[in-house]
Amino acid sequence: MSEEIYTVIVADDEPEICEAVCQMVDWEQLGFRLVGSAGNGVDALQMVEQLQPDLLLTDIEMPFISGTELSRQVREVQPLIQVAFLSGYDDFEYVQSAIENQVIAYLLKPLSMAELTEELRGIHRKMQSRFQELRPVPSHMSRHIATATLLLDAFPSNQSEQSIRNRLYDCGMVFTEPYLLAVISIGAADFRQSAAQTVEKVIQKYYSCSAVVSGERILCLVVSEDGFSRLGVALDELYCVGKRLLSFAFNIGVSRSFTDLTQCHAACREAVDAQTLASESGIYHYEQLQENADRLSSDHIQRIEQMLLNEDDAELRNWLQSALRAPHSDFASMNLLFAAQEVVARYLGERDTALLLRRSQLENPFGTGASREEMDRRVAEFCLAGMERIRERKEKGIGFLCERALDIIERCYMDPELSLATVSSRLHVSPNYLSANIKKYAGETFINLVIKRRMEAAAQLLRDKTMKITEVSERCGYNDQHYFSYCFKKYYGVSPSVMRRGGETE
Repeated sequence: MSEEIYTVIVADDEPEICEAVCQMVDWEQLGFRLVGSAGNGVDALQMVEQLQPDLLLTDIEMPFISGTELSRQVREVQPLIQVAFLSGYDDFEYVQSAIENQVIAYLLKPLSMAELTEELRGIHRKMQSRFQELRPVPSHMSRHIATATLLLDAFPSNQSEQSIRNRLYDCGMVFTEPYLLAVISIGAADFRQSAAQTVEKVIQKYYSCSAVVSGERILCLVVSEDGFSRLGVALDELYCVGKRLLSFAFNIGVSRSFTDLTQCHAACREAVDAQTLASESGIYHYEQLQENADRLSSDHIQRIEQMLLNEDDAELRNWLQSALRAPHSDFASMNLLFAAQEVVARYLGERDTALLLRRSQLENPFGTGASREEMDRRVAEFCLAGMERIRERKEKGIGFLCERALDIIERCYMDPELSLATVSSRLHVSPNYLSANIKKYAGETFINLVIKRRMEAAAQLLRDKTMKITEVSERCGYNDQHYFSYCFKKYYGVSPSVMRRGGETE
């Protein structure tokens, strides 16, 4: 038996073929463990999100979601998953799609069991090779001294930018005008220095980069010629590599992008700050903290942010007392309130911030007739409550994130474009991270939560017998009535028309 065991899901809409592959292949002898099978793309996608397999063996032509689209979507929830196509088509279009989707194998039907067995042996060898390439090996990182200097110290005043670029070139970083830079800070409870090598290998699949170790962090300088649209995918894969291959609980912080090497040190501080706000294992972008930060003085904001993140109640009380009692105009408490509101909203969102304002009687602070002392008391109460909620968010950040995702599902379930990718984009997190955490938080996968909400709405709408089933389908987020009927029957045990006639669910 092979040393490494990989889990696998088989997807094929021809029941005889699917059953034959599942039952007749000696999976264990080949180094695999079969964990599920599906007869269409929808079921396969749900199963991948639920079971997180290492390999998906799928047909290309399937109902509802094709194998090629399935290949793209499963990587959103499982970046390390390997996909093999099992197809009866030898057309160039399909082969090209396989190449674009980076499938590990393209198997042509019909195959004998002996041929399929040999192909699976080859797939197992490829998977072992790919995973082995990502495992860290002892290495000397001194060649990255130029990167370390830029990130940990500052731009050397006696060297030109071109000379620094030349030194970074020796680290494997290639600069072609115009370019953008970013810094990533990666932390873990326990990692070896050689893990920096793995970080480089993953990121270099997408961008030129150089990684160095600093204390309990790995710092990575990344360069791109066309923006960082793929950075989320790269970080998703890095997170999964840490979890799957290194047993590290990575947390990752990302700086804003910049264009000048003189800004590397400042960007490094941004990345480290963002990393401290990532939960136990997650990804946080500094830009998330900056979405609403332009309206007030940066010095004012930074000071209040520092106090609110300090998590020391006594120190915050003393600072507020000093700030509010110093010589000031009648509007000083208002200025402090607006700055604190700006900071709290960045971390908690507008809805929770509004709730804290109401509790502190500050929802409409003007024209209340409150004395300056009373207003100062309310502002201090708001700041202390904000610090407590931010602390809770840092401790239970997954809950806040998932509550927002559930709220989006509740409000937007009728949108056909609603997906794990669109919701994660709105929440500034990766699809894989949202998928994993919403499953832990809600006890169900994202896809199943969306289907559940749509099915509840459909059952309600079907009571109106004047509404056509096609209209019910569209109002529940399904453009394809057959797809809607399939999901409905799978969920309730009866078709929409049977339920409308009063048929009981199973």
